[in-house]
Amino acid sequence: MNTHSQTRQTRFNWIDQTKGLAILAIVIFHFFQNYPERSQLISILDSNGAKLGYAAVDIFFLMAGLNTSYALISKLQKNQIEPSKNNWKSWLIKRLYRIYPAYILAFILSCLLYFFANSKINLNLNFFLSFIGIAGIRFQSINPGFWFFTVILEAYLLTPLIFLFCKNKPNKILFLGIIGAIITKLLAFYFLIADDQNNYLFFLQNNFIGSYLFQFCLGLYWGFIYAKHQSFRKIDFIVASILFSVGILIYAILTIFKIKYIYMLGIDMLFTPLFFLGIQALLSRLDKIAQIGRILSFLSILGIYSYQIYLIHQPLYFVLLPKLNHVIQINNYLKIGVSLMIVSILLAIYVFSFIKIERFVMKMLGTLMNKQN
Repeated sequence: MNTHSQTRQTRFNWIDQTKGLAILAIVIFHFFQNYPERSQLISILDSNGAKLGYAAVDIFFLMAGLNTSYALISKLQKNQIEPSKNNWKSWLIKRLYRIYPAYILAFILSCLLYFFANSKINLNLNFFLSFIGIAGIRFQSINPGFWFFTVILEAYLLTPLIFLFCKNKPNKILFLGIIGAIITKLLAFYFLIADDQNNYLFFLQNNFIGSYLFQFCLGLYWGFIYAKHQSFRKIDFIVASILFSVGILIYAILTIFKIKYIYMLGIDMLFTPLFFLGIQALLSRLDKIAQIGRILSFLSILGIYSYQIYLIHQPLYFVLLPKLNHVIQINNYLKIGVSLMIVSILLAIYVFSFIKIERFVMKMLGTLMNKQN
């Protein structure tokens, strides 16, 4: 999410805006998911918001892959370096330096938030595993959103192996992503049939890069394409449209026969490509309309700090929503709107403060590293 891979000179507005849309969908979804009163309206908003949330997460992993390969290929081309001679150790250290400090800071501030709200923290094995970045379905503590860090960490650790194994060939990277994703989803389906919930959930969604391997590798593939053409090709839209049509057909058949479908068991692979290309095409056109410049600027800001927002927003919900629900005694529908407004304001303040603290920490780390060198 927070892959500031492009140089300042080649930053594309649609990239930040796409991430901004994605994080906005996730923040809203999590609000309704964590809202204390489970009325019919909340349940409807929650279930429909979940679909947007899942699609948004897919977009994030696609964007992580695209940013990674685009920045890498552009840098190598600029410096006239062969891809096979890339210094992967240096690349990985820089990646970890970008994502780990914010994660550790988010973990500490989340603990403080719980402490001041008199919420209990279990100092168990999961707590310490989450602190070092191993979080998810099986090792969840403090913040269920920390699973994203674990999976993005796995993605970055896997990236050099993907490039080396595929010999920097984008077609091979895409094929690897498709095969790996199909195997993962078949395993998830097997454990679903076997009624093994732990392994089913592990392979379906959280704490495992295999669940998002297709999206990540598709992003890596399109990063090559965009670095070469500075746009997406007609063939990309054609193939994405065909996959989307197949997905709609499958969805319609399942709906007719009243068969409950699970988005992450393959439909995500059919929908994500066109979702992404459609959003990119739309935002690129909207960016030329001056009248909506402020809206797009707002989305850009959300996108730039989407990683930070993802890391810290859920604990605020856990702490605030029950208290607001208890304090605000008005019509239930008005209460939802008032709670959403209050939480949005406090979340904006919290994110702003977090970013300020993060910048200070990064500055201190940079000073310390320079002294050591």
